[in-house]
Amino acid sequence: MAGVLPREYVAQPKARRLDLVCIRPAIAPSPLISVVMPSYNRAGVIGRAIASIRNQTLDRHEIIIVDDGSTDDTLAVIQRIADPRIALFQLRRNSGAPTARNAGVGMARSPLIAFQDSDDEWQPGLLELHVKVLARADVSFCQLDQRYGDQRTLYPPPGWQLAHDVYDQLLGSSHISTQTLAMTRAIFDRAGGFDPAMPRFQDWDLVLRLARIGARFHYSDQPLAIAYDSKDSLTRDQGKGIIGRRRLLEKHGEALAERPGTLARHHYVMGSQLRRLRRFAEARVAFATALRLSPLHWRAAAQWALAALQR
Repeated sequence: MAGVLPREYVAQPKARRLDLVCIRPAIAPSPLISVVMPSYNRAGVIGRAIASIRNQTLDRHEIIIVDDGSTDDTLAVIQRIADPRIALFQLRRNSGAPTARNAGVGMARSPLIAFQDSDDEWQPGLLELHVKVLARADVSFCQLDQRYGDQRTLYPPPGWQLAHDVYDQLLGSSHISTQTLAMTRAIFDRAGGFDPAMPRFQDWDLVLRLARIGARFHYSDQPLAIAYDSKDSLTRDQGKGIIGRRRLLEKHGEALAERPGTLARHHYVMGSQLRRLRRFAEARVAFATALRLSPLHWRAAAQWALAALQR
């Protein structure tokens, strides 16, 4: 039954401000790593995600689930799973995945944090790998096995390597997805956590801020995290993607101004998305900006012409 937060959780002031209710605390002692997972109306798939965490080869972990005001049977599905490693909290008001993740980190009892999504899955060795890596690094991430029906894509692609200048490498493209990511609690706090104002690309923004403050990254080229295509997945929402990318450009504008080619690519991507949404006037502005930054960008010129024809 939902109630007041136990003593060990009441000490977290952010929990009170967010109106976070503890439904069930984790009582397994001394977790080596805390897994934070937001949920919202995931009754049909969250059991699979939880099972993949419970079945990890490293069993000294806790699972902190922060439900973001679900209106389906998500809470009932979670409560049927008897495991002392599972803590269940709920935000009384739907606040978005970044806020739920930040709240979950605030409840963590371990100095190491991993992130999982409620519709995805892990291979059994991922947490053990993260814990080993985080003994010598601040941030650990692995390759993602992205599945769209029968199609599979590895992300980053095979052969991709982490550059010496991680910030420069990641400014142009996002290569680190939330469900592949783990880090120390200390570096998460230094970076400021997830930005609740980002409707998409919260992981990209956090990783860029981690790189900017000098976090030590380690990449494991093993596809130990599996992401499934969901009808309500944020990756399907191009409108939110445009808002998120614009905010990303604002937050990292000074660095991007020094990299006109990279900035041109961002505007080209936004223009393509705007054109698909039939927002042709905005698309033309985005393509024109890409051309100004990169005059030989022939694809931007071609797309501008199509947008001008409202095609």
